[in-house]
Amino acid sequence: MSKYRIYRIDNPDPARVGKRRRRSNILVGILSFSLFFIYLIVREVFNINFPLLYPITILIVLTITLFFQMKFKSENRKIIAIGDIEFTRTSIIKHIADSITEFSYESLNSIELTKHIPALNASESKSGFYTNILSLNFKDAHSEKLVVSDKPSEKGIYLSITETVKTLKKISAVEVALN
Repeated sequence: MSKYRIYRIDNPDPARVGKRRRRSNILVGILSFSLFFIYLIVREVFNINFPLLYPITILIVLTITLFFQMKFKSENRKIIAIGDIEFTRTSIIKHIADSITEFSYESLNSIELTKHIPALNASESKSGFYTNILSLNFKDAHSEKLVVSDKPSEKGIYLSITETVKTLKKISAVEVALN
């Protein structure tokens, strides 16, 4: 069906990295709007009709937004692909370095997909997130958590990992949870 990249996050808790990035994105959005409203309040309260005040405010907002955008892009570039995971009709094939592991859907108890790092622009993902955390829970009580890309690594296929996991829910007996 589809093949996605597996990433390595240099942090003992990858979920915390995703939460921090989502909070930072929200903070940048709130900061942009609040600076504009502060500009309006200052102009009305103090009756300042300085003609350069509006362009200066826009320049400050754009500078702050551009700074955070560049910072987030550099953080995304630090995420290293270490392999890929392929979903077929009968199994999941995981390639990490020289190791190839295949799991049949009968050996899986459940699959959980959690949103991780938000995308910076529309071309980075289809669902709005750059990466997701894929948790494979096996029937023998062990589990694996992998940080996977949202976009497939193959050209010409435009299924996000969310759509692929939803399709798995329809074609196999594996329990699927999307968070």
